[in-house]
Amino acid sequence: MVRLKEGGLLPMRPLYGLSFSQVFLAVAAIASFTPHPLLAVDGPPLRTGLWVMQKLPDDAERFDEFSAQVRVNSNLSGVCLHIPWAWVEKQPGKPDFSAIDKTVAVFRSIGMKYQLCLKPGVHTPSFVYADGARSFETRVTNPHRANVGEAVRIPIPWDPIYERDFSRIIHQLGERYASDPLCVSVVLTCANFMSAEMHLPKTRQDLSRWQALGDYETRLLEVYKNFIDVWGTAFPKQEISLHLSKVLGLPPSFQEGVIDYGLDKYPKRFSIQSCQLTGRKEDTGAMTYDLVQKYRDRAHHGFQSLAGLNRPDGRMGSPEIAALNLVHAGAEYWELWHGDGFSVTTSSQAANAWREARQLGYEAYKKKLIAEGKYRQRR
Repeated sequence: MVRLKEGGLLPMRPLYGLSFSQVFLAVAAIASFTPHPLLAVDGPPLRTGLWVMQKLPDDAERFDEFSAQVRVNSNLSGVCLHIPWAWVEKQPGKPDFSAIDKTVAVFRSIGMKYQLCLKPGVHTPSFVYADGARSFETRVTNPHRANVGEAVRIPIPWDPIYERDFSRIIHQLGERYASDPLCVSVVLTCANFMSAEMHLPKTRQDLSRWQALGDYETRLLEVYKNFIDVWGTAFPKQEISLHLSKVLGLPPSFQEGVIDYGLDKYPKRFSIQSCQLTGRKEDTGAMTYDLVQKYRDRAHHGFQSLAGLNRPDGRMGSPEIAALNLVHAGAEYWELWHGDGFSVTTSSQAANAWREARQLGYEAYKKKLIAEGKYRQRR
């Protein structure tokens, strides 16, 4: 029997005159050139093009600035709206969505797609701890953050009180925005530190304290599985975007376990994202980049810039090398930092570089950059 692309079956005509081994090799050859359904991305991407990160405007001045900027940049395909949980729910079960409503009204007025990123971690409301949720106390060690050295706390991700409260606000968010056709994506947040990535505090002292809590790998995997279903139920039509990063001292097989579960449950709308895209050098060899490459034929995927483009410290690198990395991985979208995305000049640089890279293809674009002296050998 030969399996058709749609899944039907047709009888195979007898191959007279051929030996059993010849028939076996012929069938094996056919099978080797037939795409396996599990190795193909299921359905079109819900996000494409350039996106920009935008923190929920918390005062009139910031809102007016955002409203003006988002209306004038034709390079953007969508906005990733970052929402600190504590900003919208100060009393348990009584969220105030007015700031989100006001921001979403701008998106609707111009037909702009958006993603909702509700951030727990250090942004968890104090009432969660007052209700009895266990906390993990640490300090900010990232030198690129303004509050480096500050004492902070996050909830233990598998604490049942935290899981109850965070699940509740996710469902309330879904009741309000899941029916909006412009809301095309949500970020899979649940076990986070300061961002939407999978990071958790991981200094040597932190790791010892995590280990003292028991089998955190098994518990964290269950947390992710649980919240894949929470987000997937609350937002039944949206992309569910997992922001990859290292998790404590766990190997990449941990992230793969989360990805495999997400793809099994929501194959058409589960997405993975690396937030460490650079333009310093080809990103092959970086853990999150390699995970995207491994799953690129099975999962929708995209990238977020590591930093702002064109900065004197060179932390991000050039838009050309970043575009090379995007094309090499077959990226569907590129998230720019706030300043880059709302700058018409910088976002145009990014868009033009990515467009040329796609047109030429990875190998030809790489040769062009080498010939122009723009290809970099070192980070």
